[in-house]
Amino acid sequence: MCDALKELLSDELHEANTRGKSEGITLAKQVFKLSAQGLQPAAIAEKCGISLEQVNEILE
Repeated sequence: MCDALKELLSDELHEANTRGKSEGITLAKQVFKLSAQGLQPAAIAEKCGISLEQVNEILE
């Protein structure tokens, strides 16, 4: 039973990790697109619902 549970948890963690990466890539694309359109980092942060620090980190 323990091995089956470990395998199930491993699969769940892998799926969550993959989903998280995909969402991060989508967010980064959106930040770059808005920046290319001339929006200031503070406006991008507000539009994307993330912190200004996160926007700056993506744009570095």
